[in-house]
Amino acid sequence: MTPDRRGGPLVLDVVDLGVNTKGVARVLTEVAPRMVALAPERYRVVCSPLALPILAGIGLDHLATAVRRVPNAVWEQVVLPRTCTRLGAAAVYSHRECGSLWGPPQLLHVPEDPEVRWRREPTADPREQLRRGYSRLLMDRSLARAEVVVSTAATRGDLVAHHRLDASRATVVPLGVDLDVFRPAPAGDVDHPYVFTLASSDDRDRTDLIVRAFARYRTELGGRSRLVVGGSLGDRAPALERLAGQLQVAGEVDLTGRLTDAELAGHNARAVATVHASPDEGFGLQPLEAMACGSLLVATPSAAVAEVADDPALAERARSRNRQVAEGFSWDRTAATLHGMLEELAGR
Repeated sequence: MTPDRRGGPLVLDVVDLGVNTKGVARVLTEVAPRMVALAPERYRVVCSPLALPILAGIGLDHLATAVRRVPNAVWEQVVLPRTCTRLGAAAVYSHRECGSLWGPPQLLHVPEDPEVRWRREPTADPREQLRRGYSRLLMDRSLARAEVVVSTAATRGDLVAHHRLDASRATVVPLGVDLDVFRPAPAGDVDHPYVFTLASSDDRDRTDLIVRAFARYRTELGGRSRLVVGGSLGDRAPALERLAGQLQVAGEVDLTGRLTDAELAGHNARAVATVHASPDEGFGLQPLEAMACGSLLVATPSAAVAEVADDPALAERARSRNRQVAEGFSWDRTAATLHGMLEELAGR
């Protein structure tokens, strides 16, 4: 007889904290403490040892069960369901592309469809083709099993088109923005005009394209602004510095390295414009944070970013209107919706 887990804890899978420093980590650090605050006695957190300092910083380390970090497929199909079963979990929340094929019911929050990236970047490498085929198989089966959450209708459309997911089984729950941290700068708080972009070691940021566009703006159009590139570029930083030198704008391009949230908000708020050139996104969190700071946003027209940032009635929006758009997105509302869905799933 299958044990009745409905009285067991709700588990938050936060294994990517301490490893993923981009959007997934942002979502987990924002929604996890808010979900727990709604029912502190109901939650447990499953993580890797790398996540413990981060959990301590958001007050959740006392709820943590730390498990050795393993490859994603092993985590999803072996370690996570086994750990949740041992805890007697009623349901588990994961923010990842692929879920578990066994264990307690899972609320799977899919950040984006990897098929979009794979189709844009085809490969002839047999090992990579095999890896992608294996991932497709697992993802299709886990989507069929889980309760699915996405952050935009665009991502839901991708999952329906590429993974045979029934659209009625994917709930759109928009992400949020911390309006106390990401806010406009006081008037006149810009000494020298500059354009800002948040980058990383991910090729999808297309930082080299932004540098090339900036060089053209400087040399062909006579622009005078500087370009500030925020974020940790990893081993891509030297190549970007060489490119700026080749384009004769090395003295006008500043690489800041890793930024705190306060520093990121400050750059967004003080820049004359924030540039976001990623060709595809699951939500468009960085553009939303820029808008909350009142920044003028220059972004590529990916479907998810347009869903978050665009409104035809605001085509001529100024800084104050961008802030108004951002105020419609709340982490508290995101967490409350996810908590309610997880409780409902646990009670089935």
